[in-house]
Amino acid sequence: MLHALRSRLAEALNLEIPPHSYALLRIALGAVGLLSVIGLTPIGLYWPLDGLSPLPGSGVRVWIAAHDLGNLVGTVLFVWLACSFTAMTVGLWSDVAVFLNFVGLVAETHWNNLPLSSAHQVATVLLFCLLWTSTGQLWSLDARRRDGPPQPAPAWPLWLMRAQVAIIYLSSGLHKFAYPMWRDGTAVHWALNLNGFHRFPAPWPATLAPVEVLLTWGTLFFELTFWAFVLLRRTRPWALVAGIGLHIGLFLSLELGPFSPLMVASYICYLAPETTQKLFRSGDKL
Repeated sequence: MLHALRSRLAEALNLEIPPHSYALLRIALGAVGLLSVIGLTPIGLYWPLDGLSPLPGSGVRVWIAAHDLGNLVGTVLFVWLACSFTAMTVGLWSDVAVFLNFVGLVAETHWNNLPLSSAHQVATVLLFCLLWTSTGQLWSLDARRRDGPPQPAPAWPLWLMRAQVAIIYLSSGLHKFAYPMWRDGTAVHWALNLNGFHRFPAPWPATLAPVEVLLTWGTLFFELTFWAFVLLRRTRPWALVAGIGLHIGLFLSLELGPFSPLMVASYICYLAPETTQKLFRSGDKL
C-alpha cells in the first residue's frame, strides 16, 4: 500500500498541464497587486517611518531610523512593488517579477503592517504558489521574445493554490463560528453599521433584519463548506458562482481593501486547465 501511495504521489508531482491558467493568474494577481500598492498613497503617509507606521522598536528599522533613512527606504519599497507588479502584469521577466513581488510583500509586512489587511497575507501565499512554475509563456512580453510554442507546466503548484484558497475560507469560517454574533445571525448587522467597515454611512432599515441574519448564516455556511463543494467537479461551478456573488456584495457594502478582487482572481486556479486553454486559445500568440 505504501509503495502504491508513493507511486501515485510521484505521478501526481510529474503531471503536466497547459500553462494558460498560470498566465491568467499572473495577469489577474499582478493587476490587483498593482492597484493595492497604488491604493497605499500618498507615499509620505504610508511608506516612511515617520508616517502612519509603528514606532521602530528593534531590528533593522531602528538602524534605518537612526540614520534618517526611513523616507528613502520606504520610497524604494513602494517603487520596487509598483514596478515589479507592473512587470508581472505585462509579463516582463515574469518569473523574476513574481519572485520580487513575493519578497517585496514579505518585506512590506515587516516594514509597516498598520495599513495592511488580510488581503496582504492572501496575496503573499498566492504568489508563493506561483513561484514554482513558469508564468510568462503566454500573453506576455516574454512570450513575444521567445521562439517556439509554450511548454506544459507542472500541475502541483495549481493544486497547491487550490488547497490554499480552500484553507483560507475554512479557517475564516471556523474563526467566525467561534464568535456568538456569527452563530446568532447578527454579525452582518454590526459590520454594516461600524464606521470602520461600511462603505455607505446610511444604516440598513430595521425591516431588513431577517435579510441580515440570512446573509450572516449564508456567509458562514459558504466558508465552512467551500472546500467540499470545490472538491467535486459537479458542484465546483456553483461554489465559484456563490463566491463571486459573496465578494461582489462585500466589495459594494464594506471597505475591505483589495480582499474581494483578490479572492475572485484566485478562482482562476479552480478552472480546469484544459478548459482555460480552449477558452483562450485564440490569444495564444498575443
